[in-house]
Amino acid sequence: MTLGLHDYERRRRRRFWVRTVKFLAFVGVLLGVGLFAYQMGVEQVKAREAGLRAENAQLSQANADLARSVASLRMAAQTAETRAAELEARLTRELPTGDLARLTELARERLAAGVDPRRLVFVLNQIRTPRQCEKPENKRFILPTPIYKGPNSAVGFANGAVTVSGEGTPARSSAGNAEGWFDPAAPVTIRFTEAGGRQTEATGVLPLNHVVVAAGVEHQFTVVAGSRSFVEVTGERCPFP
Repeated sequence: MTLGLHDYERRRRRRFWVRTVKFLAFVGVLLGVGLFAYQMGVEQVKAREAGLRAENAQLSQANADLARSVASLRMAAQTAETRAAELEARLTRELPTGDLARLTELARERLAAGVDPRRLVFVLNQIRTPRQCEKPENKRFILPTPIYKGPNSAVGFANGAVTVSGEGTPARSSAGNAEGWFDPAAPVTIRFTEAGGRQTEATGVLPLNHVVVAAGVEHQFTVVAGSRSFVEVTGERCPFP
């Protein structure tokens, strides 16, 4: 009886230690898995931190490069602005304006038409001031319109060297009807016919200025509106050039 009780107690202790060993083994496995997971997490965090540090270094380098590029572009823009201001100032100083611009354009047109540059230089060199011009002539004539073409519609200057004529636009009454006289506020056409038959024109709203060069004489004309139907012409003769 005592022997049976002793065997039972020994088997109970053995089962206890077996369960204890199994439990401890299970706990050990859990601890090992946990430790491994923890270590893996630490390694991942370290790897991520290293990646972030590397990325931050790259971003810092890219930012520094960008800052240098911006500074370089800003310097280039300032240089370009300075250069543009210098060119604008130079153009302002050197680009002809007013009468000089018109003379430059006229010279360009003459050269394009085939005029010898030496001839242009010669003509300019011959111009002197003051000019010895004759006393101006003042005459007037009736400016015809499409609905009125009467007499006294032309005048001659310098003993017929140049004849001045032309045509205007009919004036309108308050009712809108065309009148027999020209409208001084509308464009007119004034013709200058030389004795040899060559004819030039000046078109626009009065007053108009025109120059005719014939037989070594420069004829300067000014045409203004006169009393109703009339235009007044002033002609002046000057040596040319």
